[in-house]
Amino acid sequence: RSVLESKNQDFDLYVADNASTDGSVEAIKETYGDAVTVLVNPENLGGSGGFNLGIRKILEKGYEYLCCLDNDILVDENAIGALADYLDAHPDTGVCGSIVYHMDYPDYVQQYGLDLDFDNFTAITHYADYLDDGNIPEVNECDTVATCSVMLRTRFIKESDIGIMPEDNFIYWDDMEWGYRIKLAGYRVVTLAEAKALHQMGANTKKENTFINYYMWRNRTNFFMRFTPEAQMEAMSVKVLGAVFDAMYESMFREEHNVRQTISYAFYDALAGVRGKADSYKIMKNDANDNKLIQTLQGRKSFAIEENNQEEDAYYLRNFIASVCPDLREEEQTKAEIVFRFCDYIFYSEKMPDGKEILIDSERNCVVDENDIEICKNYGYSKWLFIYMNQGVFLAAARRMRD
Repeated sequence: RSVLESKNQDFDLYVADNASTDGSVEAIKETYGDAVTVLVNPENLGGSGGFNLGIRKILEKGYEYLCCLDNDILVDENAIGALADYLDAHPDTGVCGSIVYHMDYPDYVQQYGLDLDFDNFTAITHYADYLDDGNIPEVNECDTVATCSVMLRTRFIKESDIGIMPEDNFIYWDDMEWGYRIKLAGYRVVTLAEAKALHQMGANTKKENTFINYYMWRNRTNFFMRFTPEAQMEAMSVKVLGAVFDAMYESMFREEHNVRQTISYAFYDALAGVRGKADSYKIMKNDANDNKLIQTLQGRKSFAIEENNQEEDAYYLRNFIASVCPDLREEEQTKAEIVFRFCDYIFYSEKMPDGKEILIDSERNCVVDENDIEICKNYGYSKWLFIYMNQGVFLAAARRMRD
């Protein structure tokens, strides 16, 4: 509906249905009639497969521009026109994306384009959770753009090796790779403040299973194995292996065994070049939990927080405590039964807790007893051993992909 209410009406609107079973196709046809063309996949082909159903049709029809929108997004009435006008005026630009705000917190930016960090081998989201104070640039140059709201020049897709979205990702990092391939081909990738959109982004909510864990880890690892400059390959191997280890070690510490197993599957599938939809046994019930922290709070009467310049983390911890133990009262540190001391990451902390102190980080990992302290002390050596054991195999797998 928000697209159809756009001021610029010079477009055709397609909905790609990814084998839904809830009556969506019939409801859309009944509600919108000829205003929308519904294309139906016979099976769920993931995010990229869903988009590609529409992209193939659009390339056949010969449209000049292609706009991709997620199903949980609302676009401002000026957004479609603003994106098209910018591409009209800038023939060197291949991709133009929206500034995307949180649906539930519309004054805060969700993302305004992304850069690919080839020092830490991750993605950096521009203006993530930034309160829009009027100082955001009108045009933002970036490496890639999420396809939740983005317009592309179809000629660049057809006349180069860029192609349609990489369908073998199934979901996640497919749009990151697509935008980056356009940038590597020599075209500008930008986001535009005039093209506003609101996005729910369900990936930030806890899911019933480990679907997100698998695809995020497998596809991120695969991306940097293929796209890292040759001179940085060894550094990449250390960083990526270290990140995988951190995720698995933390899951073990929190007794999230299904999460840990899924990340392990994702990592070894990335090494083996396994692509597409995951085998069903690799997606498990999501057992992510805060049991250790909840058990620590139960039976207590009072707490205190030593913030260490981490006011936002302290705010979320207070809200969490209020939700699970509403009768627990906050006291001064000298009077409190337990004192939470914040750190950047428990496994990096050189100072372990003492007495009634509990070490905690922004992910709500907490060090409570001697067993926890021992696990933290073993972290550094265990990580070094994991990297040492896997680096040769990892680099060999990466070079096979690149060859």
